[in-house]
Amino acid sequence: MWVDPWGLACTVKRGADVTPDIIKKSLKDDKMMTKQASVSLPAIQRYVDKLINGYTPPPIKIDGNIIIDGNHHYIAGKVLGKKLSATSGTLSESDRSRVKPMSEILIDTVDWGNY
Repeated sequence: MWVDPWGLACTVKRGADVTPDIIKKSLKDDKMMTKQASVSLPAIQRYVDKLINGYTPPPIKIDGNIIIDGNHHYIAGKVLGKKLSATSGTLSESDRSRVKPMSEILIDTVDWGNY
């Protein structure tokens, strides 16, 4: 059993255990922001499986506290209570108008094919 730092005591033993509700709870009060409107639940579930099996994802690209690239990895790490590495990036001015809290990201049940 994975015990997350938010006290949810999720019983996430594999990606298929991850639900939109678990994702929303893990992102509650998260300080990170995103320019992305939504994420794919099946992609997050695959990344959870990979992390459980020892996968080290590429660093999440961030500009301050805004995730530029790596939203799915970031969320998979949050669900498992794992802090993933990050690297600096630069968000374009045109993307800054779309920035919102990670806790407001929509969870799409469609598989986007992210691997």
